[in-house]
Parts: sequence; C-alpha cells; structure tokens
Amino acid sequence: MTSKALNRRTVLRGMLATGAGVTVSLPLLDCMLNGNGTALAQTGTPLSPLYVTWFFGNGTLPGLWKPAATGVGTQWALSPQLQPLADFKSDLTVVSGLENRVVVIPEHPSGSAGATTGAPLSGNAVRAKSIDQVVADLISTGAPFRSLELGVTPATPGGPEHSLHTVSHSGPNARNNPEFDPRAVFDRLFMDTSGPNPDAEAEEQAAKLARARTSVLDAIEQDGTSLQLRLGSADRARVEAHLEAIRAIERRIETIPGEEPVAVECGSLTPPTVGPDMQSEAPPEVNSAMAELATLALACEKTRVLTFMFSLPAAHVYYRHLASNMNDDFHDTICHGDEGDESSQARVDTGVLYTMQCLGEFLTNLKNTPHGSTNLLDSTLVYVTSDTAWGKIHTNAEWPVLFVGKAGGRLRGDEHHNFQGDNLSKALLTAARIMGSTATEIGMDAGRVTEPLAGVQA
Repeated sequence: MTSKALNRRTVLRGMLATGAGVTVSLPLLDCMLNGNGTALAQTGTPLSPLYVTWFFGNGTLPGLWKPAATGVGTQWALSPQLQPLADFKSDLTVVSGLENRVVVIPEHPSGSAGATTGAPLSGNAVRAKSIDQVVADLISTGAPFRSLELGVTPATPGGPEHSLHTVSHSGPNARNNPEFDPRAVFDRLFMDTSGPNPDAEAEEQAAKLARARTSVLDAIEQDGTSLQLRLGSADRARVEAHLEAIRAIERRIETIPGEEPVAVECGSLTPPTVGPDMQSEAPPEVNSAMAELATLALACEKTRVLTFMFSLPAAHVYYRHLASNMNDDFHDTICHGDEGDESSQARVDTGVLYTMQCLGEFLTNLKNTPHGSTNLLDSTLVYVTSDTAWGKIHTNAEWPVLFVGKAGGRLRGDEHHNFQGDNLSKALLTAARIMGSTATEIGMDAGRVTEPLAGVQA
C-alpha cells in the first residue's frame, strides 16, 4: 500500500499504570519526505543536518594522532591513534595543525573553553556560547529538547565547576550540565513532554516512570498498531526496527544497583546492570548505553543538537578494565607522570585508543540507523575535540579536531587538511557555517576569527 504523508512531529502516546504519560517519537520515515528525500513532505522545508559535539578529556599523543604531513586532501592514511576509526575513514575530515590561542594557566579550563567557545575565560567561567548552542540557535526550533547533554563518566579534577564540569554553555555563567545516568536519560526522553515546559515536566514525572511496572512500548502498543495500518511496507519495517531498538535499551538499563528493579515486560532475557559510572572508569557498558540513547534521541529528533561528553576536561579517570598496568589516575599519573615524548607514552596511547574505540561505537550506531533516504551519520556533523593537545605538558599546538559525518552533503569526508599554526577558532566558525550560519566571526580576543577553514566545507 502507499502511505499518506505523515507529519514529522507524529508521536505514539500511551499511559503507564502509575498515570505517567509516555511518548515515543518516530524515526524519519519515507512518508514524511518529498520524493527526493530532501525535504519534509507537508511543508517542503529542506532537511537540516543534525549536530553533535563529542568531547574527550586529556588530549592525545600528537605524534601518533596527526596523519603524515605528506598525506593531505584525499591522499592520506589513518594515523596510529585514528586506527580504531578505520571503518569510518570515508566519513572522516581530519583537521590538523591548529593552535588553541586562548590557552593560559590553568590550561585545561582555558583549553576546553577555547575548543568549544573560541573565547578566553573570565575567572573560571566561560564568556560566550559554546558551539553546540550556537548551532541550537539555528536548528532547534520545534524540537522537544533544544539540546541534550550526556556523559559517560563524571570523573573530574574537582576543580573549577564552571569550566571543567561541562563543555556546553548557553552563555556566560549558563552551564548545561551533562546527565551521567543512562536510566535518567531514558526517562527524560520518554516522558510526555507536550506541555509548555518539556524539561520541567520530564523531571517532575521521572519518579513515576521509575516505579512503572510496564514497558514504555507496551504503554503505546494500541497507538502503534493504529499507525502501522497507515504505513507502507518499508516504513512499517523501519518503525518496527526503531521500537525494537528502544526495547533493547530498556533491557540494558532495567536494573540499577541500589534501586528497586523496574519490571520491564520484554521477555525472559536477563538484562545487564547499567547504572552510572560510580568508579570514574568510563566503562564500556555505560558508553554503549549512552551511545544508544544518543542515537535514539537524534533518530526521532527529540533533539537536533547533542553534546556527548565521553570524559570531561582534565578527567581523573581510571581505565582499570583495559590492562593491569592501567590502574592509575590517567590525568595525574599516566599523562603527566609517564616518561616519553609526543609519540611514546605507551599508557597514554592505550587510553586514547580506547577513547576512539568508544567514539567508533557511537559512529557505528549512527551509520546503522536509517534517516530519511540515507543514515544518521550521513545526516550529522560530529565535531570531535579535547581540552589539550599533549596532556603531559599541556601543549596548545596540533589540537585534536575531527569532523565526522557528511552533514547532509555539506562535508565530503575522507580528507585530511593541515592548517599549520592556524587558529583553532576557525574550526568552530567552520562548524557553524556547515550548519547554516551566516556568521562572519566567532570567538573573542586571541580566539576571535573572521573566516572559516578554507576548503573544508563541500
């Protein structure tokens, strides 16, 4: 059958036994788009790419991160620390050579601010919007959540809260704190947020959902059955796959230590325990849960702008699960204490490779998720960066910058661009331009720039 055009904001609604309302947004279906899959069918509005800042603390080993200087444009090879992203080489735009010119002592807070706002700090507080919020001004109108901020590990140095405990800022002294509990993120996404203040309503009803004795999907079953009758075969299959992905996340997070288990009626499978990271370890199971939730939030456009904080600036994280010799503070003991140069700190290399593996898992989810006529990775700009270049001595040159995804055709991918000694803030202006901004400058003081990186945008 041929389905009729469906509004992009269509949701499936239901009611839990506790009286809490739930909504399940749908993925972008064929029947929501025009014949070319480039615009919404009902309004003709062109599809905007989605945006993610993916941030990791403590930097890299620049000698192992940067591709060979002779390999630029499309004639380049993955560096050792980018090898975990080999499956996504065609989606990578590697930008090397940039300097973070606003870095001052203390280096990690100013480094993080420079990499996300382009502006120096005022004391411990940022002075400008971070790039995710600049993009949110452009594309978030109509989305249930203006932006979503989540993280894998809350490990921090216990230092300045304003600049170290988040990398998303709506402006001066306006932090957007990450959520580190997968269950809390799940609850927030599926609360009934149709009222005037979605965020407040989601938080208000979270306790009710936590006590629910039924699956979110069971609650919207009747509404879902009615919808399926209106869809073509391809869209029916896509909705079924979408709902099964939600069911899988429920299985992963249904039991959390210290809380009364939630009985999710999903069959006889015994779910793993996935609570927040309480040991400052950035464990793979928490990364997996957050990567799934982030993908789901983007797929159903609960938000169009997301910040994924794998680890925070200067994170005192312990990668104990990687090897017997990794049971040390990654920031203090491993990055600062181990002997070696920018290419030879073996334990730092182990930590960076693990971080890139975790990024790769998120990218895999995006690439495997249909979105309109393509997939989420093709439809998204993922800006990857950190709070320092080489963590041992806090260098500000050769700052790690990746643009991943095709941003709806606005990036070519499979390229390495070397801008030796150029201003890191140009990467921020480039990201803003890719996302549709007409801004002619970004940043402040030493971070102020008036032109993007030449030749990066398609």
